[in-house]
Amino acid sequence: MTESSISIIDRGMKCLSDNLGAAETEEFIAALLRERFDYTEWRKRLVDSVDSFEKLDAMLDSSNEVAKFSGKAKVVL
Repeated sequence: MTESSISIIDRGMKCLSDNLGAAETEEFIAALLRERFDYTEWRKRLVDSVDSFEKLDAMLDSSNEVAKFSGKAKVVL
């Protein structure tokens, strides 16, 4: 594993732990492994469902209402 990969994993684990806590972080990772989650396919379906800026704005507004993240997230589609 490269140093770059290790750094990304460390930052991701910190983000998960800070925002979900230890128990939910473990649950999240277990679900990804168990369900053989395909992030690329999930992301493609999400992006394909956004066909206008209005729909994107509504999606972002909706996610901001339920999000608990207190950092400075970047939204990248």
